[in-house]
Amino acid sequence: MTVFPSQIANILATIRYLESRGNYGAPPNRGNASGAYQFIASTWNGHGGYAHAYLAPPEIQDERAALDVNRFLAQWNNDVSMIPVMWYYPRAARDLALMDVVPVPSAGNVLTVREYQQRWLGVWAFLSGQPIPQTLTLAAALSRLGLPPELPDAEPIDPAVPAIERNATISFPVLGPTRIAAPDCGDAGDVAQNAGSEATPEEIEAAGLCAEEAPGIVFGVKLQPVLSVVDGVVTDVVDLPGETISVTVTDTVGRSYRIEGFNDDNPGTNDGAAPPHLRLSSLARVGTSVRAGQVLGFMGDSSPLPLGIRADVPTDSTVVIEADAIAPHIRLTIRDLDEVPVDAYGPVIDALFRQVCSVGTGPWSGPSNGTDLTPVVIETTDNDRLIDSEWVITETGQVKASGWAAMIYPSESCDYAPTEARGPGAGGVGDLPDDWLEPIDLRTSIWIDLAMSEGDRNSPPLLRP
Repeated sequence: MTVFPSQIANILATIRYLESRGNYGAPPNRGNASGAYQFIASTWNGHGGYAHAYLAPPEIQDERAALDVNRFLAQWNNDVSMIPVMWYYPRAARDLALMDVVPVPSAGNVLTVREYQQRWLGVWAFLSGQPIPQTLTLAAALSRLGLPPELPDAEPIDPAVPAIERNATISFPVLGPTRIAAPDCGDAGDVAQNAGSEATPEEIEAAGLCAEEAPGIVFGVKLQPVLSVVDGVVTDVVDLPGETISVTVTDTVGRSYRIEGFNDDNPGTNDGAAPPHLRLSSLARVGTSVRAGQVLGFMGDSSPLPLGIRADVPTDSTVVIEADAIAPHIRLTIRDLDEVPVDAYGPVIDALFRQVCSVGTGPWSGPSNGTDLTPVVIETTDNDRLIDSEWVITETGQVKASGWAAMIYPSESCDYAPTEARGPGAGGVGDLPDDWLEPIDLRTSIWIDLAMSEGDRNSPPLLRP
């Protein structure tokens, strides 16, 4: 993956995000690393006359990091995929057996070198506008058939591990073309092309994008299908007048995944009067088992967001969003059972990297949500007009999709798009895994803890409609 000097700013922004969320003042951690780029004292070596990186102003830290980036690029013939390896654990560059180990866990590391590299490349590719590499595997080939995403079983939560060091593995939350708001607290200008050209540091912070546990904010179009990110049980649904519409799914270890911003308008309006089947799917009921990739509802603009946090919204040219309007988006936040927030942006990027160009829907994607409903057709971007890319909310409230609309993060870099519709009543693999035949059970203690938790709105989830 060859890069050129014009990419240095995006490389630095990627390192800052992965290492410190752009916090230039980050004090020394357990491994004695500090500053935005997490230089250890011996590597920093008193650069610019400062004993530690976090004591140096941002421009000095950027200067020092750029020296290493340029040196690594020269060493590896401008292959950007080697930057994360050299930054995280350079020994693995010469010993491939080390790519699948977690280096120095005592310093707080939780990712293997390969996992760090993949997340790093996902962030960099997104910030730089480069195509996300497609992994040429059997699973990737089978994904063209519209298989449900496979995720590992949820691992027990270790309360001794700080929240910033906890990881969640999820599937991508939106079907079809999307853009993602990119966090970086160091310099809003570095992420202007993705977070919005008018975004200010204050707006980025107000949106939560500066937090160590940043949300995953995904932009799209109204009525774009929104998917469950994990296997779990719906433990909270909020659909009340004047409130942001949200659905929370909790997995078997008690980690909750809340998606906000579902639709509340009739097509082509801002009337707030959408019928139930154009808001949420039949799965969005407390106590219902859901699987990763199934449709929870439809994207809207009910989630408040500073206007500066905008992206190139992937709409058809016939759709115009006013500059002072909220662009359609969803916000994913993740919390452990003890209400400790967990980073969502990183797992969203991981999921994008893992699922890019795959078909994300099939007959398994959602049960019926009514009968004799008026079908709704939603167009999306597709530069190849030989393929009709659209979502159809059918007379049963289910979703059929074709072309780019049936895929995860599609773009011109994808070498395949389905020409026939996928979804309930359409194409795709209909055979369900055996475990889908059994409901997902949460421990009674998880339900009790959720009921006792006041949450963001000071009311127990189980007592809300």
